[in-house]
Amino acid sequence: MHTDSTPRVFISYSHDSSEHRERVLNLVQALRRNGVDAWADFFVESDPPANWPIWMHAQVEEADFVLVIATETYARRFNQKEAPGVGAGVRWEGTLITADIYYSTTEKMKYIPVVFSPDDSPHIPKPLSLTNRYVVSPGDDSSLIPLLRHLLQSPEFVPAQIGEAPPLLSRESDSVANSTMDPRISAAIRLGNTNPLKAINDLTAILDSLRGPQRAAAYCALGELNQRLGHWAPALTAYQRALESHPDKQTTDVAGRNIRLALDAMDAHFREGGPVDTANKFVKAVKKKKMNRAWELLTPTLRLVLAQAWIWANKDHPNITLYERGELASSLSAVKSNHPLARDFMVTQLGEFQSAFMAIDETWGAASNPRPIGVDYELVLLSPTGGDVIIFDERTGPLRTAPFLMKQLMGQWRVEGFGPAYPIPGWPPSSEEIPAEVTNYTAVPNFRSSEAGNE
Repeated sequence: MHTDSTPRVFISYSHDSSEHRERVLNLVQALRRNGVDAWADFFVESDPPANWPIWMHAQVEEADFVLVIATETYARRFNQKEAPGVGAGVRWEGTLITADIYYSTTEKMKYIPVVFSPDDSPHIPKPLSLTNRYVVSPGDDSSLIPLLRHLLQSPEFVPAQIGEAPPLLSRESDSVANSTMDPRISAAIRLGNTNPLKAINDLTAILDSLRGPQRAAAYCALGELNQRLGHWAPALTAYQRALESHPDKQTTDVAGRNIRLALDAMDAHFREGGPVDTANKFVKAVKKKKMNRAWELLTPTLRLVLAQAWIWANKDHPNITLYERGELASSLSAVKSNHPLARDFMVTQLGEFQSAFMAIDETWGAASNPRPIGVDYELVLLSPTGGDVIIFDERTGPLRTAPFLMKQLMGQWRVEGFGPAYPIPGWPPSSEEIPAEVTNYTAVPNFRSSEAGNE
């Protein structure tokens, strides 16, 4: 019997093959070892119930959650499209699940779709297609964690206590603009809402003609425009110049507050475990030939794309043709793969990484400007510095850069790509370029990041 702290979970699956049944059994046992009272028909096969439909109904009724292991076969049987007499168990469970969802009065979703490969996601039954689904990769224990958090109601993140709201940058009411400002500065601020780069050029052109508070206001406006674009280093420089130019109280307050905001953003960019630190750790692992460490610093999507690219490039090799390519890619992309071809794949991949990144040494550093892309992505640019700190020029930039697209997963930064592009799994895998106006970066063709997997 389950307790309040031990959720009861029933596994609904189709008997596709002996290999699939083994994967399901491994999932059930892994859940049980991790605090979940997971059940499936494995445990009663030696003493089967007199009436399987009644047993299934009881299991579904008693369970706190029902995991639906979606495959093409499962979907066919769930949707009553299988031949008569075949897969009766799934058809019966599908009827129970559909009816329960239809008549349910609770907001809590009891039925959770699970797939062993992203390729099976299209086979999730329609009644479950709008809820959370989980990819549990065989051989990758870490892929089980999100599902465990759901079943055990143990979120990784809890809301912090609500504190005092900080003063934030506002384009209208909280700008440096005021009624006594030079009209050229006011015009540039208004232009910044539609064409910030031209506004920056206009302000720069009039700086030498301004003195005192007006010059300070122009510098502060320059800082605000750069800050909106994510150009943190030029913003900090402009705010510092504003404070050195005899500003009035309003400009002093705006510049001082925005300096703190910019420094907070820079700290998040360069801190231990942040995007820059993670990119550097990946490069160091590659240079030290610690492929396992480098591999775990990549996102699951990038690992899958790299595995697919290797399989696609060698698709006619007799060792590759022995395996179904989707399952092979899923296995090779695991953090720790036991597949017979894993060693060959990892050796090849390490060679490609080293060819692309061996030129990066201790004299390289990150451009000082964080380049956030949405909420969870950031572009990190490593460049040779000669031992000096880089203050990245947004218009010219360093002559040579190694771009890393970083993604935040469950609070941890990981490498999502080797350039300003999203990796897209498929046969063959591909990528989607991120527009330069979003990244504030134009790729430099003489760095061989394409060899690392982002063609």
